[in-house]
Amino acid sequence: MSTHKKKQRLRSLYFKTLFLTLGILLALAMIAFGLFYYLFGGLNRTTLDESKLSVNAGLSKDTNYSTKNIALFGLDSRNHDYEGRSDAILIASFQPKNASIKLVSIARDTYVDIPGHGKTKINHAYSYGGPELAIQTLNETFDLDITDYVTVNFDSLAEVIDEMGGVDIDVTEEERIQINAYLLEGEPLRETGFVHLNGPQAVSYARIRKIDSDTMRASRQREVLNCIFEKATQLSPLEYPSLIRKFAPMVETSLSNDEIIELASIGTKSDLKLEQGGLPNDNIDSRGETINGVWYYVYDLEEATDMLHAFLYDNVPFEEYGLTEEELAEQRASSSDLELDDVS
Repeated sequence: MSTHKKKQRLRSLYFKTLFLTLGILLALAMIAFGLFYYLFGGLNRTTLDESKLSVNAGLSKDTNYSTKNIALFGLDSRNHDYEGRSDAILIASFQPKNASIKLVSIARDTYVDIPGHGKTKINHAYSYGGPELAIQTLNETFDLDITDYVTVNFDSLAEVIDEMGGVDIDVTEEERIQINAYLLEGEPLRETGFVHLNGPQAVSYARIRKIDSDTMRASRQREVLNCIFEKATQLSPLEYPSLIRKFAPMVETSLSNDEIIELASIGTKSDLKLEQGGLPNDNIDSRGETINGVWYYVYDLEEATDMLHAFLYDNVPFEEYGLTEEELAEQRASSSDLELDDVS
């Protein structure tokens, strides 16, 4: 065979191999895109006008999702829509470099200035102007950089919890009575102590507020979310597709596909940790105050903002905020002694 013919055959083989490789890559890309669309295609998507969100752009450390803050809203709407007041308001901070997700709940009765509506409860913002106004209120109140949100109806959350096998929570007798009072469907709870709650019971637990305060209500909501988080980390990756496909239609979000993939990648980290806090808390002066016949949570929002930023950006837990080095050392020593007592 001549040298010329050999070169022709090699060239032909090269192009065939190249086209075959490109064809395989294209097919894999189409499969991946199709799978992603199949899983997340049911999400209720919205687009926000970022110019109306009062974003504090100066908070961004870099453009590589060093800290991505999003707003989480839980609606207590009984007809499965996405309207009404936000019964739960949380800030979720995704931090890949620290392998952590931080959740901060904001008391729904917090007295704030809602743009265009004056001073009232922060949970009214969602009903006045949907997620756009609710995010703007969070950004202006706490000087944040939130540009995206996720909204879930509480009734939908009950289905999620049931699908994941329920949650185990320590319930007092007072809480048991309130769970049954708020329960919309299913069997009433008959036991106290560390008990297993199904979806409706867990959601009813998260709604309790009459026996104590809105702060405790937010704490219960975070506890339920923490249980769901722990359940999720124990699932086999093979279980994710069916869960995502089933629950995507229950969620409304402004997140893009790329952002969802980026944030979801944090969940693959073996050392992933969930840190939680709430505003107000025991480390900030707060009070209940009746203004024009309406009860509000009133506290120093500037101090709360400083505390929140210290937690999100400097990893300072709320309980350590404002402590001197001596007080901090004393607190940590006390915590160590308590842990040793628990072990013994």
